[in-house]
Amino acid sequence: MNNSIEVSSISLMELLQYNLKIPEYQRPYVWTKYNINKLIHQISEHNNRKDDKPNFYLGSIVLHKDDDGYNIIDGQQRITTMQILEKIKSNVDFNVTYSHPITFKHIKENFDHYNSNQGTIENLELNFSKLNVTLVITNSEDMAYNFFETLNTGGIRLGGTDILKAHHLRSVKEKDERNSFAKEWESKQKNLETVNRMLSLIRRMDYLNRHKNLPDKNTDISGWKNILTTDFAEKVKKENRDIGYSFVEIEENTHKITADKYAIRQPLNEGVNYINYLLSFTDDYNFLFLEENQKGKYAEFNSKIINIIDGTIDLRSYYKLALLSFVDRFGRKNVLEFSLYLFRFIYSLRLSDKSRIYEATVRNFIDETKILDRILNAFTYEEVLFYLKKQKLPIQTKDLTGVRERFFYRVNAFFNEPISKENFDSDLKKAIENYLKND
Repeated sequence: MNNSIEVSSISLMELLQYNLKIPEYQRPYVWTKYNINKLIHQISEHNNRKDDKPNFYLGSIVLHKDDDGYNIIDGQQRITTMQILEKIKSNVDFNVTYSHPITFKHIKENFDHYNSNQGTIENLELNFSKLNVTLVITNSEDMAYNFFETLNTGGIRLGGTDILKAHHLRSVKEKDERNSFAKEWESKQKNLETVNRMLSLIRRMDYLNRHKNLPDKNTDISGWKNILTTDFAEKVKKENRDIGYSFVEIEENTHKITADKYAIRQPLNEGVNYINYLLSFTDDYNFLFLEENQKGKYAEFNSKIINIIDGTIDLRSYYKLALLSFVDRFGRKNVLEFSLYLFRFIYSLRLSDKSRIYEATVRNFIDETKILDRILNAFTYEEVLFYLKKQKLPIQTKDLTGVRERFFYRVNAFFNEPISKENFDSDLKKAIENYLKND
């Protein structure tokens, strides 16, 4: 039966008699010395108890039974760590199959460290027959991942993107394709969580389909995990078709996609569709915001204005959401011009009459102006640019002090031409135009 579940309490020694494997789509072994030392301390504390104590409990292990053995769905970090320690202490190997290069790297690093510093584990008593786990085995991969996505065991807690990786890669049935996606995912791992959060925010800030509880900068990892799995797992269709919803220009029987294949607020399908969607926008994010990818005046503008955080962190967060939305809709061609006028529009709040800018202030401004919706629903780049240029902004330059004053003089110094306090907005427009002419 595909939906059968077995739950039992067994020892770690009994568990390691199973033919255990790590699926290619699982995240690699990533435990650090901090995690391992914490587990060593917990076991030592338990062993030092003088009372009639039960066996040490290692937590829940979730396995998916397939034709070749048992895939470890939850528990890889603890199982691998215990094998490393046992190998050092007793030179015993166990039959667990690994394949990820990052896993091999971390196993070697941890083995070398504790093998060279055996004083850390010299008095550690490891008896795998007295280490217990709760074992959950199911023949249904979907059911195994339901356990995986809801269990909170020890060690490094899974973030929302870790769960989404497993959820969607397991939907890619062809093994070579799955491995290829897994490698590309790992190569872009650094910014995937950030991009996922940005995409979720832009999707939720839809004027017509507003979510009541939007995440903010105080939302913790657990909160973001719930948001991301809701938006990109629960609300994603089970179909495996890779569909994009980019706008298309049609003229004299020609078809021109204005940007990339995917649209930020498009419906998504499980597997390849979501993976390509996320990786595509990660490429856009890296193009826009990684310093090593920036060139010319766009790089200069970012290094001297946008990347200087001095009372502008919340402004920058929403500036980045709007800029990613622009590239989604119109591609990368006019990114310098748009970024300058978008900067004038959003960062004008830094010269409002408020000495301090809060996230709620910026979000209210985004809501009132509906700038994300204006970008994502515009038909031409010029349409959005015209809107940005014509706005009268909430600028108040009398009695500038503190961060407001520093911001004013930084903008002046960057454009290297007079921008007066009395005519700041019109002078800034001229400065931007001159900056672009010299590009």
